[in-house]
Amino acid sequence: MPSITGLLKQGKAIGSAVGKKAYQKLHACQSEQTILIAGCQRSGTNMLMEMLDLSLQTDVFHERDERAFANYQMRDISVIQALKENSQAPTFVIKTLCELETIPHLQEQLAPVKVIWIYRDYRDVVNSMLKSFRNQAKQIKRLSSGVDDSWWGKGLSPKNLLLLQTVVTDNISDTDAAALQWYVRNSLLFELNLANQTDVLVVNYEQLVTQPQSVLAKVFAFCNLSYDQKFGSNIFANSIGKQGVPAFSPDIADLNNSLFEQLKQLG
Repeated sequence: MPSITGLLKQGKAIGSAVGKKAYQKLHACQSEQTILIAGCQRSGTNMLMEMLDLSLQTDVFHERDERAFANYQMRDISVIQALKENSQAPTFVIKTLCELETIPHLQEQLAPVKVIWIYRDYRDVVNSMLKSFRNQAKQIKRLSSGVDDSWWGKGLSPKNLLLLQTVVTDNISDTDAAALQWYVRNSLLFELNLANQTDVLVVNYEQLVTQPQSVLAKVFAFCNLSYDQKFGSNIFANSIGKQGVPAFSPDIADLNNSLFEQLKQLG
């Protein structure tokens, strides 16, 4: 049975959503821009979506929203375009977690578009992945086979396929496998030439949770949205290093450390 506190929070959230919907109906307008929230799994994309959803100026489509997603994957672009056209908020926000390799296409089809790419220390991402999923080694072996037709395989570049075929072994650990998944997803930021685009903002998860007010103010300014400090009042940093450092193979640790340093140069 849900706790009283949980029920109160749920009721408050429902009330806020109803109030936001009523406000937007009263101040209806066409969406002027699209915001794509991107990054690797377990990296804070949900947190960013929730923060942007607090704004009365946004229409936010989470991956659990069946209007825009089926089994956490974005529906056909025509469906998304229709949702944007029917939106009553100036800013249309949607997650592109499983669709990273399609971002250039989405930039064309949903223009004008801004992209927020959030990344997190791979060590904490791996810990979170291992807690939530138990098939990391099996998944990376399938990915390295080159015949994976899932969204993981669709987003794998020839360069990273060759890399996986070099480092993935029959006895690879779930820890190393999860680290490689972090690597291939975040490397798309560079492979797609997004890193230096003016309409792309790179956000560091650790900075977001330790300096929520300054980072969120920057995010909202990037999106041309008004910012209220109460938006970041419930963000805490207790998720950093919560479970200690996993044991990685030296070559995979070096690989991820190199990319992590590249990402930190951007934000």
